[in-house]
Amino acid sequence: MPVSVLATILGAGRALLGVALLVAPAPILRRWVGRADAPAVVLGRCLGGRDVALGAGVVVAVARGGDPSPWLAAGVVADTGDTVATLAAGDRIPTTGRIGTVALAASSALAGVALAVAARR
Repeated sequence: MPVSVLATILGAGRALLGVALLVAPAPILRRWVGRADAPAVVLGRCLGGRDVALGAGVVVAVARGGDPSPWLAAGVVADTGDTVATLAAGDRIPTTGRIGTVALAASSALAGVALAVAARR
């Protein structure tokens, strides 16, 4: 499958997750951090906005025939931060949220690295 298609899928998936965090953060936050009070919702929506911007940046770059690598690299930084922060929280957050978030964020970071490198070739 072409790198541009894979990058678009990754970007669109990130943007959709961002929209979900903006529109209905509570179900995601309860699973991830074990709560959906006002401070958690604010942070969840902030992350949602970040992911919409990063995902849309990838999709728009590909659609315009440009290089999505800078957007992919920014996503790698964000996903790595999410992974580290979630692991650092340890058992203060639900196990299923910790495992799911680390799996999603780490795999997204690895995919972003691979796609950014491939897009530069």
